[in-house]
Amino acid sequence: MKITKVEAIPFRIPLRPEVGIMKSVVFTATGADHVLIRVETDQGIVGHAEAFERFGIYGETQQSIVAAIRRHMGPAIVGMDVCDVERINAALDLFGANWTAKGAIDIAVHDALGQMLNLPIYKFIGGYGEPKAPIIGTLSITPPEETARKGKEMIDKYGVKGFKAKVGVDPKRDVAAMKALREAVGPAPIIYVDANQGYSPDVAIQTVRKMEQTADLAWVEEPVRQDDFYGKARVGKSIGVPILLDESVWTPQDVMNNIRREIGGVISIKSMRSGIHKSRQIAAMAEAANIPCLTGTGRDTVLGAVASAHLIAGLRNVHMGEILDHKLYEGTITKEMPEIKDGCLMLPKGPGLGLHIDEKALKKYRLDF
Repeated sequence: MKITKVEAIPFRIPLRPEVGIMKSVVFTATGADHVLIRVETDQGIVGHAEAFERFGIYGETQQSIVAAIRRHMGPAIVGMDVCDVERINAALDLFGANWTAKGAIDIAVHDALGQMLNLPIYKFIGGYGEPKAPIIGTLSITPPEETARKGKEMIDKYGVKGFKAKVGVDPKRDVAAMKALREAVGPAPIIYVDANQGYSPDVAIQTVRKMEQTADLAWVEEPVRQDDFYGKARVGKSIGVPILLDESVWTPQDVMNNIRREIGGVISIKSMRSGIHKSRQIAAMAEAANIPCLTGTGRDTVLGAVASAHLIAGLRNVHMGEILDHKLYEGTITKEMPEIKDGCLMLPKGPGLGLHIDEKALKKYRLDF
């Protein structure tokens, strides 16, 4: 089944009014500024995925993603067979950076491949688990009482298995917020923090130690600059919880370099950054090193959340994921809204991703440039 066309369609879905603004060290957002990727084939099957703009981390914007795919990456894979995943990724690897553009193309190819095989993605990438994925809720930087309230609401409404809370701007607020969150949600849920590289090593050590004592912290994500290997190693040896690697592990090569340095006890896989193909490689490398994985969020809409859920359901070493952010938005460009049951996202039924694009909704939210 040959690829005949690759489309990149920018769209914007605002956050629900009651959500307000999403805030972390590296970005502030009022909506999803993403790009829909369409991979069309000569058999009429169309695969879909989304790429996300995150200029402060990846250096990509909607405009750059669209231009890279329309002018370079799309033409490079037209004519290839969707079964030839290695060959397609080899062609994409010839282009530097553009991580989410390449990752989204790979997901769309796997969506088309699953439809051709009449199998959901999680089945043909491993089929380890059931068609569901345990959910971790994500919390923005807000005052302690608001952090606690939103965490309790997620427990009551969705039964989430744990929380990732953004920190890294104000250590005192961070410690107070995590203490308030733990008191609000009780002892069962996992709580970990994401500093987005916002602390210095000394501040990270002091702050994480306090949060360990008051919030029963599970791990800390990217506490210091991703390229500060010495500082990161020093933090890891000075605290009592593992470091979760995210911005440090964009590629399988990054994962290997961190494993060799003995940095990191958990790895965050972002499906929209590494696609399905490279995400499988990362999970396998981590498993060989006895390092567990989870899936991270790109503040995904339904397309990204479901792609990550397939990794969790399909791979033995991917245990849970930050796959609730699609609930923050006022709408979706998919016909399906995945069911959430007992703290898990239930995969849509059907081959590939199991999703279909709602063309009316896409027309509402699409941007033209």
